[in-house]
Amino acid sequence: MSIKKSFTRNNSTISGRLHDELVMMDIEKGKYFSLNPVATRIWDILEKPLSAEELCLQLIEEYEVDEEQCRKQVEELLEEMLKLGLII
Repeated sequence: MSIKKSFTRNNSTISGRLHDELVMMDIEKGKYFSLNPVATRIWDILEKPLSAEELCLQLIEEYEVDEEQCRKQVEELLEEMLKLGLII
């Protein structure tokens, strides 16, 4: 995955908050998704296009996580979200 590539939300899903998690539905595919609190925060941040690097910089400021761990986990989440069509 290119760290410079920008990612943003795919707004073809509908979503709602359930406690501190986000529940989403892809109407076209008929699939439901649930995002944990950190993934929900990433979804919120991706309201505007950001690279994985920019996303990590913001998360490092908000959470107690080292840069390498953040980068690895963010890249894994972004890859999964791309596969599911949640981000573009």
